[in-house]
Amino acid sequence: MSTAVAIAPGIETRWTIASGSMKGAVRAMAQSQFTIGRAPECEFIIANDPKCSRRQAGIRVSSRGCEITSLNDKNPVLVNGREVETAMLNDGDRVTLGDTEVQFNMGGEVQVESFRPAIAAPTQLASVSQMMPYDGMNTPHAGPPRPRGKSHSQAAAQGNSKRFLIYGVVAVVVGYLIFSDNTKKKEDFGLRTEQQMSADIESANKIKEARENENAKRMDPSVASRQAQENYVRGFRDYRKGQYERSLENFQACLALDPGHVLCNRYLRLSQRKFNEMIQYYVLLGRKYRDQNQFAACRSAFRNVMVMVKDANNETYKLAKANYEACNAFIEGRF
Repeated sequence: MSTAVAIAPGIETRWTIASGSMKGAVRAMAQSQFTIGRAPECEFIIANDPKCSRRQAGIRVSSRGCEITSLNDKNPVLVNGREVETAMLNDGDRVTLGDTEVQFNMGGEVQVESFRPAIAAPTQLASVSQMMPYDGMNTPHAGPPRPRGKSHSQAAAQGNSKRFLIYGVVAVVVGYLIFSDNTKKKEDFGLRTEQQMSADIESANKIKEARENENAKRMDPSVASRQAQENYVRGFRDYRKGQYERSLENFQACLALDPGHVLCNRYLRLSQRKFNEMIQYYVLLGRKYRDQNQFAACRSAFRNVMVMVKDANNETYKLAKANYEACNAFIEGRF
């Protein structure tokens, strides 16, 4: 039975897309925590896979290893063909997300020193054996026989002393690690000012941006350019059909692969404008139905607004929800 491989902090994990629309792409991730999905806010974006959720899986890398967690109940996460909620990944495992299969690999190897008692080399043992005379029964001995009880106790004492020495060295190393870790934790829990926290956030964002740019450069430029163009074509078709929400997803996926794509940038802005205009259209339509006492149509229009906006903290979403509940109250009051 395979066991999860421990990962030292700071070692990258590599993700090779073995099947799906992004087949052949390789991502090297240095973050200790990130998400995988279709949404543009995911650190690891899987484009052109409608069966993959916007946020399908979360990854957490620690000293224990690499742990994957399913973030969507409707679309399962499969590890080597088996559905999991949470699992530790082994080197070479295959993770299935929608129609995309990704192979997980370690980005480097961790060498751990082990303590072993010294053992005489075979040549030394051979030379000692050759120096011992034989007594005619093929039993080598060196000089007069010694009491068996005494030699056994000496060997046991020597073995115990080596064992205690090994335990002592291990205890010192573990104690040092625990002490240094506690010292770091005490330092981390010190009070920090707002200026220091702002500086930390800005520094973290710069590190993240630099890492993302480096990961983008590592991807094969020809593969990334081809996939970006495919996303642009799909997005333009959706834009022409008036399916602005789908076109936004395709243009965002295009820019994730090729941030300098001129047409993707242009039509992303146009799709966003059209999408916002459609939201305002449904808001005005819902108000019109409400004023005409057509409460079923009013409720339907404001439900569309809520589905399109999605963000419960958005002011437009709150407006649509209030009107939806008001129209719904009129409908329920008739019965």
